[in-house]
Amino acid sequence: MGFSWRRDRAARTWRLLLGLLCVLLVVVSGTVQVAHTHADRAVAHTNCSLCVAAHITVHLAQTPAPAPPAAVVAAVEAIPHFILLCGLSTFALFTRPPPAIAFPA
Repeated sequence: MGFSWRRDRAARTWRLLLGLLCVLLVVVSGTVQVAHTHADRAVAHTNCSLCVAAHITVHLAQTPAPAPPAAVVAAVEAIPHFILLCGLSTFALFTRPPPAIAFPA
């Protein structure tokens, strides 16, 4: 019983440490990206991997073709469906009446 409790506690500790490490990595990498500058103030830094990764965009190889226009052949009128209402309605909070006496005394 005690061994299982210790193993669960150790697993929770490792998960907590791994979570804190991930949060720390996100904070550090975000700070590095925000504070990243170059001394020569040039616009293009092709040899800097952080600048290259920050400016990656998706380039389409071919422009997508527009959808062909659809010609209207005939107008369709929808006939509304008739809903038959029944005389018996149910109520969500319905309670039955008290039992009736089957045999009069």
